[in-house]
Amino acid sequence: MALRRALVCPLDEGKYLAPLSTLGVGGRCECFAEPWVLADVATLFRIRALEGFPIYILGGGTNVVFADGEIEGTVLSTRRLNACRWNVGETHGELDAEAGYSLPLASAVAGREGLGGAEFAQGIPGTLGGAVAGNAGAGGKSAGELLHEVTTVEENGEIRRWRRGEFSYSYRFFSLSSSPRFIAACKLSFERKPLEDIWRDEAAFRQVRMGQPRGVRSAGCTFKNPPGDSAGRLLDACGCKGLSVGSAVVSGAHANFLVNKGGATGSDVFRLMGICRDIVFEKTGICLEPEIKFMGFPK
Repeated sequence: MALRRALVCPLDEGKYLAPLSTLGVGGRCECFAEPWVLADVATLFRIRALEGFPIYILGGGTNVVFADGEIEGTVLSTRRLNACRWNVGETHGELDAEAGYSLPLASAVAGREGLGGAEFAQGIPGTLGGAVAGNAGAGGKSAGELLHEVTTVEENGEIRRWRRGEFSYSYRFFSLSSSPRFIAACKLSFERKPLEDIWRDEAAFRQVRMGQPRGVRSAGCTFKNPPGDSAGRLLDACGCKGLSVGSAVVSGAHANFLVNKGGATGSDVFRLMGICRDIVFEKTGICLEPEIKFMGFPK
């Protein structure tokens, strides 16, 4: 295989994907790559541009649902692209990090150094690349507010750097994610903040998450909040708590979380989300948009 010969990292075939996601569903992928150098990512995208196979980007696996059976194409894991450099000054600090760097770790280090802005990430699992790509956030704060620069691998394999002003963000949206490119690295900027204020804000964000299900297999929030409302509130009000398809169940603790009770499939999750979305639409006229990403499903 040309792809195997071109990459520095190993290329696995037929790798099971369910263990790589927090929801724990899905089949095998045709190819799986976990590079530790950006050059491999660029090579992968250049070859894809010529051969046309799909590429699926996997960060921490916290908001993805893999299809059952074999998924055609290549799953690209960012786990080993996790290099970082902190630069902490008297009035501000910066973090240069690759896509696979841990988001909770970034929040913890910033707080410890007296750098404010990442308190919202308390309790949000996953990687920095995934957080940027989906503009993860909580309580009105998000990753996009911290972004100073972003490095991407473009669809043709070109490596490009974007500076603030060349990209935009809004609720669960990042403009550079609208094209099939790879968010490879980013630079975050932080301002100095009293430690007492950071601890207070971290505690407040942790409190917000207290009502979310814990100790279960879940992919995080199922749907995005519609303007001026809460997806969880709508799902709860429409009687979706406890609904199930196979072993996929709408959590009784928080209606915007689907959990795998054991043995759920990707199809179970897909069907249950469709049922919940239809119920909410029929009762309220609001069509909920998935926050979970589907990999390997027919378009």
